[in-house]
Amino acid sequence: MFGKRGRLTAGSTTVIAAGSVVEGTLRVRGMVQIDGTIDGTLIAEGHVSVGPEGRIVGEVSADELTVSGKVEGIILARNHLHVLASGSVRGDARYTSLQVERGGVMDGSASRVEEGSAKLAKTADNDVAIAASAAAE
Repeated sequence: MFGKRGRLTAGSTTVIAAGSVVEGTLRVRGMVQIDGTIDGTLIAEGHVSVGPEGRIVGEVSADELTVSGKVEGIILARNHLHVLASGSVRGDARYTSLQVERGGVMDGSASRVEEGSAKLAKTADNDVAIAASAAAE
């Protein structure tokens, strides 16, 4: 899990345990398991899994996002967004591929983007928004 000098390696798993609250911006590489609450921005290079008691309120950017808890806000799944039967996604979602199981909730706007072309980007007024094309820079 840890490489030289205590640095997280690409194969690492970050866990936000039940009862924990993270406020602000969290940047991670590798697997992320959310069983607590994130109130802010999560930027992940890897797979994010929101457990049944997990909750994210804010912005999420991940290669893959699996939701069995709750996510509210702006979502970017660069590869795959999977909403399980117990999951709830409310807000604006961008994804390359989408799977919503029977019973899962998807409420808000949802748009498919080409793989590798979507990213989370700051807008001029400092709100976080989804940019559908990397060519815009």
